[in-house]
Amino acid sequence: MNTSLNTSGNTAISDLIAKVMDKFDTDKDQKLSANEFSSFLSGLIGGTGTAGLPEPGAATGKGVSAAQQANLKEYRGMLAGFDHVKIDNPDIRDAMTSKYQASRIFQNFKPMPENLPAVVAELRAQGINASQTDHDKIDFGDGYGPIDVIQGSRPGGGVAWQWLPRE
Repeated sequence: MNTSLNTSGNTAISDLIAKVMDKFDTDKDQKLSANEFSSFLSGLIGGTGTAGLPEPGAATGKGVSAAQQANLKEYRGMLAGFDHVKIDNPDIRDAMTSKYQASRIFQNFKPMPENLPAVVAELRAQGINASQTDHDKIDFGDGYGPIDVIQGSRPGGGVAWQWLPRE
């Protein structure tokens, strides 16, 4: 089975396809063989095969640059319910809400109660009047009250960062 990809055009998707082809078309025949495609899928599923590849939108300037992509934060994959486009592009609508300002900090930390003091310190350093109100809740001082920010919170860890307003 050979998968041939047309990479003509100047779109972000075409650029992404070209990067995939450069990385996984090991025999440089401009086709992905079954083995090459399998390598691509294995890396994609395992989270390692696309390291250094820009996400769609990066080439058009509407996302993050390839250099920024190479420096993705370690816990970015543990952001549940966050739009990564809003995280990457603070100029778009609703990207500067407390939720998205916090997400840019969350991605630097493992979602666990022990990290909340450091997260709150980072939020305060960015001018957000945040305070920890419980083992997994932060009040951002924006009038919405405490937000449950760690899904499945337990000592030593949690499932993901989340944004769950509590009343």
